[in-house]
Amino acid sequence: MRVIVQLQENAAMELQQGQAHSLSAAAEESETKALTDAAAELGVELQPLHPGQTHPLLASYFTADVPDRETAEKVVNRLSQFNMVEAAYLKPDDELP
Repeated sequence: MRVIVQLQENAAMELQQGQAHSLSAAAEESETKALTDAAAELGVELQPLHPGQTHPLLASYFTADVPDRETAEKVVNRLSQFNMVEAAYLKPDDELP
């Protein structure tokens, strides 16, 4: 299962840059540290959906793999509390048309 998180542009760019360098070093001096800490407390790591992308519409999406629906709901509820999170939701299961 996968949770999709859309961040505001400035937070997304900071995390994208952090992925390329050291996420903890890049995020330590900003509010994104609280977001990454919250994710870590829940046992997940935010990964860019489109790694290395600089276009604001694509760079703002991140994913977190979760083992079950209960964990997904906890992740969505917790991360949705952050102002920088535009959206957080459980990705629907893939289905044939």
